[in-house]
Amino acid sequence: MDTLKELVTIVNRKRLSKIDVFDKALLSQSASNLYYKLYEGLESGKITDDASAASYIYGSDDKDAKYRKLKSRFKNKLQKTLLLLDTEEVFINNQSRAYYECLLNSQIIEIIIKITGTTKLVYELAKENYSKAEQYNFNEILKNYSYYLLSYYAIIGDQKSFSKEEQLYLKYLDLSQKEQYAKFLYFKASIKFENQAPITDALIEEVRVDVEALNKLRLELQNIEIDFYYFFLALDFYQRSNQINKLIEVSNSAEDIMTLKPSAFTYTRKTIIYIYKLAALLSNKQYDEVKNIFNNIEQLNVPEGNYNWYLLQDIHFKTYLQCNDIENATKIYETVVNGKSFKRQNEKVQEKWIIYHAYLVFMDNYIHHGDYKFSLAKFINTVPVNSRDKSGFNFAIRIIEILFNAARNDFELIFLKMDALRIYKSRYLNDNTYKRNHILLNLLLKAEKSGFSHKVLVNADWKEITDIRKQNANIVAEWEIMPYEILWDIFVEFTKKE
Repeated sequence: MDTLKELVTIVNRKRLSKIDVFDKALLSQSASNLYYKLYEGLESGKITDDASAASYIYGSDDKDAKYRKLKSRFKNKLQKTLLLLDTEEVFINNQSRAYYECLLNSQIIEIIIKITGTTKLVYELAKENYSKAEQYNFNEILKNYSYYLLSYYAIIGDQKSFSKEEQLYLKYLDLSQKEQYAKFLYFKASIKFENQAPITDALIEEVRVDVEALNKLRLELQNIEIDFYYFFLALDFYQRSNQINKLIEVSNSAEDIMTLKPSAFTYTRKTIIYIYKLAALLSNKQYDEVKNIFNNIEQLNVPEGNYNWYLLQDIHFKTYLQCNDIENATKIYETVVNGKSFKRQNEKVQEKWIIYHAYLVFMDNYIHHGDYKFSLAKFINTVPVNSRDKSGFNFAIRIIEILFNAARNDFELIFLKMDALRIYKSRYLNDNTYKRNHILLNLLLKAEKSGFSHKVLVNADWKEITDIRKQNANIVAEWEIMPYEILWDIFVEFTKKE
């Protein structure tokens, strides 16, 4: 009862009357309720930026003082309401719920300390959630709880309890510092990959050292959260260093943890693991395994239009295309481009699917002996962003141009493009990710020297032909929509003039 008395003193009537959060009343639909109008506009997609918000609510522009004041108050209410969410509805597993509750409790204690100092109420609130934090190894929160107890024991002069708690505090302080350092290693290594610098052997070696250090820490800490920091970094590392089998091994380890420890499960985590694993299996041309995963992937509940949903559709589309299953590849393509969210995606995403469509049309014509009717000029005009980007999908654009021209027996036009490709190769493909691009370009340049002679090409024993057929010798990047060795064979076939 003493605890309740102290809480009522802190949460007094005056303070209650000024609580500024969202509730059902604030979200009731009425012409005068501008909070509801702003909320509904954002939720429905009618509002996409400040300009559309100001116009929708006030019929003015985003510099309108009334709009700016409403936006500020709306944001404050939303932020404070975060502290009142129903954990059963928000979080899908016990660990997430427990973390939210322990973190919230820790923040409440901090607020109470600022208002009333370290009283018995602080002691009781810290003890109340201590065991829950211990159960899930929330070391950062345990460090705080232990510190609150030490402060209370010091104030009341309880030396025995202080000495006992001191050992725990030092333990959690050490573990929380190691956890933070483990997270630092993750971000330190990740930013190296996200930087625009080329992915070189030297950079791969730098990141390898960080991956090993993070793995050593996570094995010491035995903390699920740090496990997943390691998994995500290791997956990225093994993908970029083209260690496909290691990537699949790490994916399987992460899946095992989520199966054995349901508290580690989240849909986002599992989706990310699947995306890496599926990309690796696709790179290995293990098409049946990819299809089998997709047949059972509905359990992930990835919302259509979500970023990860688009990544999954990329892999699914390429799987069917590489299996020459034009019907199913077309179904996936149409599902994506006709989806409600497609037009809201950035230009690069939209253009990527335009490029996919060009390959789909090409392979459809190749498989079904079509006439290769396709407007390359119109195609180039619809992918300006990727056309200007001198790496990545720009290469996919250049290759599909060459293939359509070869299919139409227009080798004179291909001859005219080769000088530009020679310059392109020397300037823009200096990253480990582009090694297969290099190999294919070298083959095309050698083919040019032969005058695109079918007799020479079909009997050639060039090293590049062996290299391009080697499984997992080099990274298969996302813009390799069809395997380059297949495209090379098709190109050689086209040089056989009727």
